[in-house]
Amino acid sequence: MTLTGPRSSLSRSLGSPELLSRSRGFMVYRGLFEDVPVGIVSHGIGGPSALIVAEELNMIGARKLVRVGTAGSLTPDLRVGDIIVTKGAGLSCGGGGLSLYYPPSVCPVPSPDPELTLALLSKAASEGLSPRLALVFSSDSFYAEDESFSRRLRSLGFSAVEMECGPLLSLANLRGLRASCMLVISNVVGHAESPPNQGVLRESLLKAAKVALKALVSLKP
Repeated sequence: MTLTGPRSSLSRSLGSPELLSRSRGFMVYRGLFEDVPVGIVSHGIGGPSALIVAEELNMIGARKLVRVGTAGSLTPDLRVGDIIVTKGAGLSCGGGGLSLYYPPSVCPVPSPDPELTLALLSKAASEGLSPRLALVFSSDSFYAEDESFSRRLRSLGFSAVEMECGPLLSLANLRGLRASCMLVISNVVGHAESPPNQGVLRESLLKAAKVALKALVSLKP
C-alpha cells in the first residue's frame, strides 16, 4: 500500500508494526492488518518519485497498491475533507516520469484495477462513507495551473488534480500489478481561502487509509 499523510498514526492500527526504513525521508512500515501482512510506504511528491517507490515495491513482491493522498478540487461541489476514488487518471503523454516507458506515439493507460476499486467503495460504505468516483488529472507542475487551465480540465470531465495517480496506475498496468487510488480533497483550485483545517484533513486521510487497508486485505493475493 502506498500512502501519503499520517503514516505514523496509521501504523498504530497494525499488529506488530515495524518501521523498516526512513531513508531519504521515505518512511516504510510493515505489520499485520486483520492478520494479513501489509506495508505502509510514503512515495514522495510527483510521478518520478512515486514510480521509483512502486518499481521497488514490485521488485520485493508487492502485488496490490493503493495510493492514499490528497488532491485539489476542480468543482465547487467537492469540498475540503471530501473523499474520492479514482475511476481513471489523465496525464500528458510522456508526463509523470513515463517518457522512457512508452514509445513517443503511445500514451499511458492510467486505469485502476476494477476489483480493487469496487473493494474500496464497498469498504467505504461499510464504514459509513460515501466517496465519489471521479476522474483526476495528474499534473507535473504544482503551481503552474491557472484558472484557464482549470476550466479546461473541468470541461474535459476531470473533478480534481494531483500528481501521482496517473503514473502509478500506468506503471501498475505495465507491471501486472493491481492498483487504485483514494484521495482526500485538500483545497479548491483557484479559490483564495484560508489554510485548510488540518484536523479535518488528517481525520479524512486516516478514514481513507483504513478503508484502503480493509480493501487490500479483502482481496485474494
